[in-house]
Amino acid sequence: MSRGPGRGHEERGVTLVQTADVSDGVDVSDDADVSDVSDVAELAELDEAAPVATAVDTAVDTAVDTAVDTAVDTASGPSSRSSVAVPSVEEPAPARRRRWPLSGAFVSSALGRTITVIAVVAVVVAVVIVALHSSDPHPAAVPPGSTPTEHHSVLPFGASSQAATEPPAAVNPLAPGVTVNTGQDQSDPFVLEARGHYYLYTSNTTPNFTTNIGMNVPVASSTDFTTWSAATDALPVLPPWAEKNFTWAPDVHQFGSTYVLYFTGFYAWGNEQCIGDATSTSPTGPFTAESRPFICQSALYGSIDPRVFTDDDGTNWMLWKSDENAHGQPNPTILWSQQLTANGLGLVGLPNSLLTPDEPWQGSIVEAPDMVEVNHAYWLLYSANWFNQPAYGIGMAFCASPSGPCADTSDQPLLGTNLQGQGPGEASFFRNAAGIWMLYSPIRATSTFPDRPVDITRVGFAPSTGPYLAAGGPPGAIDPSSSSP
Repeated sequence: MSRGPGRGHEERGVTLVQTADVSDGVDVSDDADVSDVSDVAELAELDEAAPVATAVDTAVDTAVDTAVDTAVDTASGPSSRSSVAVPSVEEPAPARRRRWPLSGAFVSSALGRTITVIAVVAVVVAVVIVALHSSDPHPAAVPPGSTPTEHHSVLPFGASSQAATEPPAAVNPLAPGVTVNTGQDQSDPFVLEARGHYYLYTSNTTPNFTTNIGMNVPVASSTDFTTWSAATDALPVLPPWAEKNFTWAPDVHQFGSTYVLYFTGFYAWGNEQCIGDATSTSPTGPFTAESRPFICQSALYGSIDPRVFTDDDGTNWMLWKSDENAHGQPNPTILWSQQLTANGLGLVGLPNSLLTPDEPWQGSIVEAPDMVEVNHAYWLLYSANWFNQPAYGIGMAFCASPSGPCADTSDQPLLGTNLQGQGPGEASFFRNAAGIWMLYSPIRATSTFPDRPVDITRVGFAPSTGPYLAAGGPPGAIDPSSSSP
């Protein structure tokens, strides 16, 4: 749905107004329950369906080859027949072209043979199209080698980048985090590396109750992850739709020479939270916000927690959560993905449902998504349960692709209440050539508003068991010569 006259899916974000049906962008009928894609017990073996164009082309080639072979047999006898067997549609062979000796008998019966070829092609194409449309359009997210009732399985990893992806396990998994000493009360942490610095963005600071002034998007910088600058406000001016003191879960991504900031804001007119976007030529801002929300699924009570994932082919994807649990409702939430345009300011196609809660520890909520690709395997990071409860925790699910579906590989969180605090969550990935790290809030939010520091831990990915909390501390000092402009 467009965001105004002349604004389509490929120009700007998608806004689902209050009157929109929930199925706008995702099929929630009995035949395609969005919750099914995250239920490991009901997922089939991973199998990528061939594109329609490829299957049809194979079928046509096969049909033509068969018909021509028959015609040549009739006209010229067995001596003119190719010795290459014609493959079935289920086992396509590389495309090939043949030149056949045309006898007088073959030419004289060309019209009849042409009619036969056309008939055969029509039948085969129809059968292929029906078969493809009747099959499940999404491959299941169960890794090869698993059974429908398993949570743990052998996962499709390669052997590359072992040092970066398989570091030693954490000495104490119940105390894995190292606090990032920025001196700020910050949650929903996200780190960007650019221009020879680490930039740490977090949700708005707690306002001074005398002046009611707080930073909308605090950002601090460091070159070694130890000494940090004082935080400044990357988004000093909010767009007209966003209320002050409700700016959460920022994410910044570089598109060419432009930095795009995505954030969650409160849209008072709709009594819902929506995702906004803003641009700057500097990672510290000031960012200039667009005048309208970028994503706002009003039919699903809003949209929050934006994160950008970049696939190995350079395609950028937006991940987010629809806010079905807004205002304390018990409705199950959904995590989504959708491809971004080249400049990051628009969306391509329709959103894809990735995951819904289906494990007891998750309650009715999954939120704060992020994604990483490790040796051609996709991992979805998320938080689950209520953010102010001890049951809040961090999970990770295996995905078939950036468009899903995704499924948990364990019935327990990757990190739950531990020796360093109750209810850790709101995590994001940071990755460089040396490894993969997870930043998170180590304690849940409570009504007394305690400071919520930022913690970081390294994560690893084992070929047989998947993600685990790893040792190694935060990233090291940046080599300025290796930094992007």
